[in-house]
Amino acid sequence: MDFQSRRNFIIKFGSAFVGTLALKACSSNPSQETETEQKSTNQPIDPKDEAALYEAAKKEGELVVYMVYFTQEILNEIGKAFTEKYPGIEFKGTRNTASTIFQKLDRESTAGLNIADIFATSDVGQMLQYKEESKLLQYQPAGKENLIEKYRNFDPENFYQVGALLPLIIAYNSQLIATANTPKSWEEYIDNKYKDKIATGSGAASGQVGVWALSMQQLYGWDYLVKFNALNPKLGRSINTVVPTLVSGERALGVSTIGQTITRKSLGDPLDVIYPQEGAVTPVAPIAILEKAPHPNAAKLFMNFLTSKEYSEVVARFYEQPLRSDVEVEGAKSVANIETYTPSPMEINQDILEVKRKWRDLFGA
Repeated sequence: MDFQSRRNFIIKFGSAFVGTLALKACSSNPSQETETEQKSTNQPIDPKDEAALYEAAKKEGELVVYMVYFTQEILNEIGKAFTEKYPGIEFKGTRNTASTIFQKLDRESTAGLNIADIFATSDVGQMLQYKEESKLLQYQPAGKENLIEKYRNFDPENFYQVGALLPLIIAYNSQLIATANTPKSWEEYIDNKYKDKIATGSGAASGQVGVWALSMQQLYGWDYLVKFNALNPKLGRSINTVVPTLVSGERALGVSTIGQTITRKSLGDPLDVIYPQEGAVTPVAPIAILEKAPHPNAAKLFMNFLTSKEYSEVVARFYEQPLRSDVEVEGAKSVANIETYTPSPMEINQDILEVKRKWRDLFGA
């Protein structure tokens, strides 16, 4: 083959090779489109697509919840209801105090461990701290529109949601004080006629009593608490000490939760509830998905479950306040149908430490 022939052969072969590459490139477009489609399926699942979310959650296999505001018994029943609705997901729930749970999360984080998916606390300040530190996953659960309207947008940015409503009322022993003689408002609660008759938790130690003290300061000024202290209330560390003190007959009335009071009343104890005219002081307990949750889809499914009727029915069985207005607590008024007073999360975060300091100085505990 002479030089010119070899030159023509190379040109023809090269053109054919380039053409082949071009054809291969064209034929590769469908696979590229498939790859793009696959990538798109890895995008977060629409919260309203329950079937897809459930399938993804089943692949993760379990859900780990750290909770403060309910008892372990209630948490176990919540887990049972969740797994009955969504079989194939193991529920692991741990209940403890706010400080203990928060320390546990801190230790696990320091050790590089991501164990919990859901953090549910009674301390709004803890949740605000985690939000500021970018430790929460932003998520708006499906069915949020079913929650009681005035607590529906607890965090408008959806880093945390309302997990529990803990309304505080005036509880009283009906054998020690006649209904006609009970206070009908927070203002009347500090009347001198109730001296030596009141039981209370500590506003320095109990988060709920601290919120009540902050609310009274907002409504009537700190002098309200000074007058309250002059009534010589029997001081316990926790709000949980109030109902047993009333049942024992040591004191006649005190600030308590609706749930604890109605529970003991249902067991036959001579207790009843007063809904103050200014409104039941209602601390709101927040719940959130941790940003590094090891089972994020199961966590999202659980946040959807919080808005369901099943969840509210479980807590209502234990005389706790449901998150939905279409579920009632036997023997109690729904938060949806009574006046409530709730300081904002920012007000609590900014002012509660000072309120606790002033409480310790005033009450000595």
